[in-house]
Amino acid sequence: MWMLRLLPGMGPETKKPQTEVPGAQKIKLVPRAALPPQNANSKQIVAEYREQIASLYKMTQGRLEALHVMFCQIAEHNGKPPLPPATMLALLELTSDDCKEQPVIVSEVSLEKAFEKMVKPDDSGQNFYDKVVVVIELQIKRSRHAETEIEKLRGPFKELHTSCKGSANGLYLFFMELLPEEQRAQSPMPMWLQMVMRMPPATKSIPLDHFINMFQGAMDYTDTAEDIIPKVEKHILLNKDPKAAKAAAEAAEKAQHEAMAKAKEAAGAKVPAPPKPEAIAIVDQFKDEIKAMHEATGGRVTSIHSTFCNICQANGRPPIPPPAMGSLLELTQEETQKQPVCATEAQLFKALYKMPKQDDTAEIFKEKVISYITASTARCAHSKKQIEVLRPALSALHAGCGGATKDLHAFFMDLMPEEQRSAMPLDMWNMHVMRVHPKTEQIPLAQFLLSFQDSMDTEDDSAKILPILEKHTADLTAAKVKTDQVVTEVEEKDS
Repeated sequence: MWMLRLLPGMGPETKKPQTEVPGAQKIKLVPRAALPPQNANSKQIVAEYREQIASLYKMTQGRLEALHVMFCQIAEHNGKPPLPPATMLALLELTSDDCKEQPVIVSEVSLEKAFEKMVKPDDSGQNFYDKVVVVIELQIKRSRHAETEIEKLRGPFKELHTSCKGSANGLYLFFMELLPEEQRAQSPMPMWLQMVMRMPPATKSIPLDHFINMFQGAMDYTDTAEDIIPKVEKHILLNKDPKAAKAAAEAAEKAQHEAMAKAKEAAGAKVPAPPKPEAIAIVDQFKDEIKAMHEATGGRVTSIHSTFCNICQANGRPPIPPPAMGSLLELTQEETQKQPVCATEAQLFKALYKMPKQDDTAEIFKEKVISYITASTARCAHSKKQIEVLRPALSALHAGCGGATKDLHAFFMDLMPEEQRSAMPLDMWNMHVMRVHPKTEQIPLAQFLLSFQDSMDTEDDSAKILPILEKHTADLTAAKVKTDQVVTEVEEKDS
């Protein structure tokens, strides 16, 4: 199974706040949105790949959000940060007014023009294929396969979902059967919920449509309905028999413990082959950079995983699936059940020792891997420093609204440039910034603080954010006082 990472999408316009805070800084999610100069032969180059672009258009049905995801993957494939929403709008020559109607549908002509703008002055047809078209072809292939197979699975999945009443535990037990046995111990339910289902780790039930969409996004070219349906049918029968379902859950938990025990026993009986001295020598030249990354991320696996996925895509590889990331870091089952999941500095080094290729030099490894670690470290270190200053005020805002997503989202919108607000409606913000289910109405404080920290860029300054924070907290306090007064007056009148 392969996890397709979703990136910020587009959505309906959010109204401009009535009050502006003097001197307040806007979080610059689009500091580098300028489009590159165009190649004089751009039309001719893009025309060579009109068939692939037409297939992409058909696959996405022209939906802006789906196209944005694809363009972000192209950017990451070339070692660039994900494409900001405003840049996407500029490429497609869309205004915020064009985004009011949902879903936003882009014309095929506009899409072709957007690709023409991406052709740089020194690009050739082959060069453009290697940088852009190869990503399109890979995703078309994966998407077509997943789309075909998910239609065969939709009916069985509905029956499975009904049989377990949408229970996250029931769906998780089914999903585990699809993984190789050696990976199951590395995929405890909280990690599966976060990484695959993109829901909070304590989620108890999963909506059918959400489960199907996330499953489709996790499918690889090798996943077929023919192989999956027998396992679906097995779990439907188990779910119809409560005793059997309970026994299956206990057996699965026991199997995970046994797998971990077997792994430990094997490790004791046979020491794994150590990394090659050449690989250690290359990685150890960058000890300072690696230690700095671990300190900046606090060892949080979500941050490390994100950086490793960027490294993979920048080098033309698909993102690392969560179980593979756990194996790469050699996480134990106990470690994966903690929240947040963290890796030690030694585990991070072990993971990196496995990465140098046979013909890699220190210079090549620096370009392919360390440069992305350094960029990630700078952002993480900055956001870590800023969050410590902002933590009391963010906690006060959270307490003032009881963690209500609509109020936290309203605050976040005040941090964004006005032209970007249409790209981040509440459901998108929940999914892509807070990393919770799109319909979530309340967010725990710890989740809010970590997600806000991860959303910060190197240009975000706590001194500029604080006035906006304090304004929203004061507004919430004033609204609560007013509500309490009205309640008191009503009670007095009734008495």
